[in-house]
This record gives sequence, C-alpha cells and structure tokens, in this order.
Amino acid sequence: HNASTYGKAKLGTYCEKGDGHLIVESEAERFVAHLLAIDPRVVAFQPQPFCVDLIDQRLLLTRQAVREAWQRHRDVPGPKFYTTDFSIDWQDGLHDAVEVKVEGFEGDDVYWAKVARARSILAANGYPLRTVVLPGSEAHPVRMNSWTLKQATHQIRTYLTDELVERVTRRCEQGPVLLHVLCSDLALLPGLIPVLLVAGVLSADLARQRICGTLELSLAYGDLDHLCLLESVEK
Repeated sequence: HNASTYGKAKLGTYCEKGDGHLIVESEAERFVAHLLAIDPRVVAFQPQPFCVDLIDQRLLLTRQAVREAWQRHRDVPGPKFYTTDFSIDWQDGLHDAVEVKVEGFEGDDVYWAKVARARSILAANGYPLRTVVLPGSEAHPVRMNSWTLKQATHQIRTYLTDELVERVTRRCEQGPVLLHVLCSDLALLPGLIPVLLVAGVLSADLARQRICGTLELSLAYGDLDHLCLLESVEK
C-alpha cells in the first residue's frame, strides 16, 4: 500500500473511506475529503496518492521511485513533477484524480501549463483529472453542509432508531416540510436532521441551501443523491 504523503502534514480528519486517519495539507483539502467521505458513489480515496513524472510521462507510486526520478531529472530545466491532491475510486470501478484549489487563488498560466501536461499522463493511466474549488466564503452552503454532514456520518448508529424514522416518515409523507416546522412538530433536536440526511431518510437541496431552519426537507426513501456535492464545486 503505497500511499505516502509527499510534503508536510498539517491537518487530520477521520474517514473510513480514506483508511482511517487522513492527513491533508490545507483547509481546502479537508473540505474535499469531507465531500468524498459523504458521497455515496465514492468507495475509497487517498490524499497525495502518487506523483506524476512529467519528463518520463509516468506515475510514481513510491517515495523510492520519486527519489530516483529526482536524480534522473536533476539537470532538466522547467517543471518535472506534479502531485495529485487526491485519487478517487468510484463505485462503478472507474477512477479520478483531483486537483484542489481555493476560489480566488486558482494559480497562474505556468502552473496550469504544468497541470495540462500532468492531465494527459493521468488520463493515459486511467485517472482523469478533475478540479474542485473551495468556495471563498465560509458561509457557502456546500462548505458549511459538508462539515456538518461528515460529522453526522459518525452519529448514525447512535441516534438513528426505527421509531425516529417512522415518526419522520409519517410527518413528511404529505410533501416537503421546513426544517424548523419538522423539529417543532416532532419535538426533535435540529442536530438530528443531518443524521437523517446522511442516512437517506430525508433529502434536501444541499448544494444551494444551508442546513438551517428554513431548509426544505423531503423524504429520500433511501436515495442518497443529495449527498453528491462534488459537481457543485467543480470547475
């Protein structure tokens, strides 16, 4: 298992799909880790899974391979390597590589020229490159929701009971209900709503609406499409 983190470890987050404790390098990477953690289509993901050798046009999977390539390309001018921020294994057996950016700091032409070179090598190796951008505003719905929903995934076993599911289902059968109305009618703590969302009991437009009193909730009947938020912040 070759996933070694090239670079400096700064932030940790826990995630089963990422083999337990993940070390990411920035707030933007932690944001993307949360999105991948809650996305039902993602089977597994890794931060900094491999390095792309732009000279030999191949993927370097171990530190040893990177060291040897550094030696080989010592005298070659210009960019030599590109490290992917994440790799994703999807449910359907396909893979993606992910480049993480922060809104307003998308990089210059030199940087994107390097990414373009890496992109064709990654695609040839079955890892098409996608760019995901952390929204600049901390109040952005996806930014706020991804963290809340990620926390909720760890609380399903504790709080989700058949009795709760039955009461919520009965109340919402007639159609959409606002979060504050549902909580008031059933005397629920608002903190239970994210649990019901990640468990597929309720669904909502989580890409555009924050989880708050005015969020419109509908029954999800086990569907988890509302947790597929990666595309909403993809460039």
